[in-house]
Amino acid sequence: MDNNASVLVMNAGSSSLKFAVFVGKQEDCIGRGSITGIGTEAVFDAKGSGFDGKEFPAVDNENCKSPSEGARLLLDWLEEILPDIKLLGVGHRVVHGGDLTKPTVVRPYILAYLKTLSPLAPLHQPFNLDIIEFLQQARPEVQQIACFDTSFHTTVPSIHTRFAIPRIWHEKGVRRYGFHGLSYEYISGRMKEVAPKAYAGKTLVAHLGNGSSMCAMEGGKSFSTTMGFSVLDGLIMGTRPGVLDPGVILYFLREAKLDEPAIERMLYHDSGLKGVSGISNDMSVLLKSDSPNAREAVDLFCLRVIKETGGLMSLLGGIDALVFTGGMGENGSAVREQILSALGWAGIEFDQEKNANPPRGEEVMISTPNSKIQVWIIPTNEEIVISRHTRETILSKH
Repeated sequence: MDNNASVLVMNAGSSSLKFAVFVGKQEDCIGRGSITGIGTEAVFDAKGSGFDGKEFPAVDNENCKSPSEGARLLLDWLEEILPDIKLLGVGHRVVHGGDLTKPTVVRPYILAYLKTLSPLAPLHQPFNLDIIEFLQQARPEVQQIACFDTSFHTTVPSIHTRFAIPRIWHEKGVRRYGFHGLSYEYISGRMKEVAPKAYAGKTLVAHLGNGSSMCAMEGGKSFSTTMGFSVLDGLIMGTRPGVLDPGVILYFLREAKLDEPAIERMLYHDSGLKGVSGISNDMSVLLKSDSPNAREAVDLFCLRVIKETGGLMSLLGGIDALVFTGGMGENGSAVREQILSALGWAGIEFDQEKNANPPRGEEVMISTPNSKIQVWIIPTNEEIVISRHTRETILSKH
């Protein structure tokens, strides 16, 4: 087995395909990119040392109607521009692993099981699996490894995974799973390096983006998290509501006479920041808006983060560090300021200038020396976690 072979990482959504190429045991990323606007106005973009000076493949609405067609174009392009680099395998981000607790070689029965979980993550799971299935047919010689966002949370105490419903449903798998695990795994590893005392103690990580959640860690392992059975739960998100009284769903069904597809669309596509503001799911757009509805959406988002922070801190009995990551967590200085200003009671003090102007893309501690709790901004890197798992899983088989 060639230890210097490459790993291709793929992360598919309904209209996008993100990718990255890592070479050798040192996990050198020679390029990353994306195909966006799949099915509407497809755009291919990539950058990195391995892609410099290379002409991008032509993508349009005819040859790139789905993420799997995007994967075909990507593979053909990579084989053309990187003829001397052997492909060890393909690693996939798969949102829901159900009872699968570690990176797994995708065999037909594994794929069949993962398909049964698609209703729990309809924005991602079907498209993750479509690409896997396409590659099984188009490149059967290529090993594929599924890396699950749920795996990191297998250390959560059992009582934290239960809903207060008849026990038989828990036994049937209706329980809290937790998501964004690949991101949390990366942050845990970085905290071990940059803040070892906090890592060994208690850390709270806020992954804030179009999809948002929080994870309480003890000794670098997940102890509790805000997402549950599906990716709808917990914090307010770009288009998802977060915590919602189940009675609201009953009202939609009985009184508003909404059918299941209409409710599903509302919960996954028309709620959250977009629903409250009536403007956008993009926090940067809302922060620039003078609309009171936009302001209310921002405030409601921050309120939910503050509330969940207090609850998770109580469960842990206090924390040593608070980490912001994800697109909004890393780049949303105004959001961080609003959240941190409300947490002064916990002994958090933060440097206004460092928070407002952190070095982009770098790890930085923005708390003051007098703060009782360290506050960090750490950019996440799910792709390198997937690459590492893919390489280790394949090499362990040989």
